Amino acid sequence: MDIIGHGTVDAHWFFFCCGALVNAPSSFKRLKCFANKYVLCTLLFSWTQVSRWKPTNLFAFDAPSFHPVFATTFVLDFFQYIIIDGRSFKTVVGLLFSSSTLSRHTGIVRFWTRDADVNHCTFRWSHSCTQPWGTPVPYQCPTCYCIQAWDQKGNGPSSELRGSVTISCTYKGEDGQCTKQLIFEQSHPYKTLKSPEGIWVAFGIDKSDLL
Repeated sequence: MDIIGHGTVDAHWFFFCCGALVNAPSSFKRLKCFANKYVLCTLLFSWTQVSRWKPTNLFAFDAPSFHPVFATTFVLDFFQYIIIDGRSFKTVVGLLFSSSTLSRHTGIVRFWTRDADVNHCTFRWSHSCTQPWGTPVPYQCPTCYCIQAWDQKGNGPSSELRGSVTISCTYKGEDGQCTKQLIFEQSHPYKTLKSPEGIWVAFGIDKSDLL
């Protein structure tokens, strides 16, 4: 509180817990309520006593079995660029999402404040062949149970988004061709964040919105 009293600290919260925190609707509703109450209370406190201190970011991870070790690079880069260097999130967002292990493991839910408002979006890594629109392609066909038999030709570059993506099973057995198809669609407003392989997508915000 002595540090806060001098008005030198922004608050950044990280929830290193199971993805059920944000995947279960009732839990996510409570998390949103917490974010809004937390921002409201701290803003009222800052207006009366600490004019420069305010909550800035809250992060949660949506992997069903989240392993915090995969978020190590993200957190260390966050501390380096934002807390130590004092840069804004929007100017370093491309650098923060550089870990391939994190991208294939989990999405990231971010709450952030703009004046007295709380916004949130979900970052998910997308790849035209392995994770269209942030949804992983299963290794095994749920109909014929063949492993990695998906036809992924013509899906375009890994960082290109072309609307709805349809992937068909190519397995052909004694009973003929498997007819299973998987359809991946974009269902929320989004903004793309380019990376060397695949592309990170911020779902829940429009392309013109600031992060």
